[in-house]
Amino acid sequence: MRVNAEQAVFLELPPEAAFLSLAVSAAETAGKAWDLGPGRTPRLVLAVEEFFEYLRGNIPPGDTLKLSLRRRGPALRAEFRFRARSLDLRALNFAAGVAPEDGREMGLLLAARFTDRCRLERPGGDSFVLSAEVDRDYPQAEPLTQHPRLQPPYAPLDQPSGDALRHAAMLAAGRYPARLCPHGFFEPGRLLDMVAAGLYEVLVLADKAGRPAGIMLWRSPAGSLSVFFSGPYVLDEARDPAIARALTEGFLARVARTPAICAVSERPTGDLPAEFFEPLGSVGCTQGGERVEQQAFYRSLREDEGASVWAHPDLEPFLRREYERLAFVREILPVEADGGQPHSLLATDLDLRRGMAVLRPLLDGRDLAANLARHVEALGREGAPDIFLHLDLGQAWQAAMSPALLAAGFTPRLLLPHGATSDMVVFEHGDAAH
Repeated sequence: MRVNAEQAVFLELPPEAAFLSLAVSAAETAGKAWDLGPGRTPRLVLAVEEFFEYLRGNIPPGDTLKLSLRRRGPALRAEFRFRARSLDLRALNFAAGVAPEDGREMGLLLAARFTDRCRLERPGGDSFVLSAEVDRDYPQAEPLTQHPRLQPPYAPLDQPSGDALRHAAMLAAGRYPARLCPHGFFEPGRLLDMVAAGLYEVLVLADKAGRPAGIMLWRSPAGSLSVFFSGPYVLDEARDPAIARALTEGFLARVARTPAICAVSERPTGDLPAEFFEPLGSVGCTQGGERVEQQAFYRSLREDEGASVWAHPDLEPFLRREYERLAFVREILPVEADGGQPHSLLATDLDLRRGMAVLRPLLDGRDLAANLARHVEALGREGAPDIFLHLDLGQAWQAAMSPALLAAGFTPRLLLPHGATSDMVVFEHGDAAH
């Protein structure tokens, strides 16, 4: 076992019952050392225990399980790397369509319910990465609804203090709809940890008295050539457009120095200077019990030299129309649905404050249409009227899912350039998508 400078612990374990206690002990020690909290550490320990028990019966003889435990901003992540010929992880689905008959499936079901996120990645061939994350508990902050009349000139804070970030987040939470605000605006401690870990970049503008005048956030997902931004959030009582413009210009100047090809926002605020961007389209969102169209925008940061994407014939008309409208050069590679293995797996990000859920495919399977239907029903019961699915066109097995998505009532609405390993399509569920 070793600990590196990035606050990570690594173990390589034989898949034998005798080594389970070592994996569990490491998870418990990491939770305590990194202040996950007494109420949250047992959740991480449970995930490590159940993943180890399940995986040790599924990997080839002679292989080992590589376990890493690392702090990722507000969360602690347990990650298993291994090889396997096939996996049945349907019990990890948010709407698990199984009645577990043995302890192994029940263990996976419990791990999924007691952690905040479970993910599966396929680096290639028979290699897999199965991970679970547990978030720290953060106190809720009351949004500030009284906004001061600020005094120009406005200037960016080179290194905004924790207090400045907290103040800006609470002001933004009091002014903008929850669907446009990240979690950290309501839990400022979370925002500070995400910025400190590099999961978010942030730009804060202050007036001449040093009071927050505006804030903008962005992130660069792993494997993507796009920067995804939120904002601009203008904190002046008079909603001075000069603040939004200064935030946008400052943001674009910073990301122009990165390798990103474009900047994208699925949910920009109404203060965004539209002349800086190109419209991508819109998706439906529920606001105050009514459906509204939320516009999405992008901005090229450097020349887009083209890319290849996979597409099933059922999705190809939408893609060709969007690529022509947006003037993106793409080679569309054909793929056919092959059904995959018996059982599919979907990641679910449920955000009840925003009233929305985002699904992401993790494993294909012949039960995909039924699995999607179970998720839609379960998410509706949870109180999420807006359900979306993100499809990565850089993955042939995901592109092959299009017929099942369409049959389950999902409609393609947005094309996000370089949103994943290649372009990403946002599907929306329900009548509002048509």
